[in-house]
Amino acid sequence: MVELEKVQQLLAMASPREIEEITPEKHLVSDLEMDSFGLMEVVMAFEDEFGIEIPDRDLRLLDTVEDVLIYLEDKTGPKHMPVRAF
Repeated sequence: MVELEKVQQLLAMASPREIEEITPEKHLVSDLEMDSFGLMEVVMAFEDEFGIEIPDRDLRLLDTVEDVLIYLEDKTGPKHMPVRAF
């Protein structure tokens, strides 16, 4: 499960907003004042932290903090976990 606190920490690295202001309903660009460089920085942080790849075409799906949480949960959930052979 992707935790809000971890996503808040990563977003706070690229936003001038305080971590307490980073709530699920906030928009990454208009509310958290992220520019294109900040968005790319945070996407790379998500990829490193969660061991995933976020294709450029998926960036349009990440409008709010909640969108990020849902996206990361979908990308890291059980259906994406490797199956171990016995």
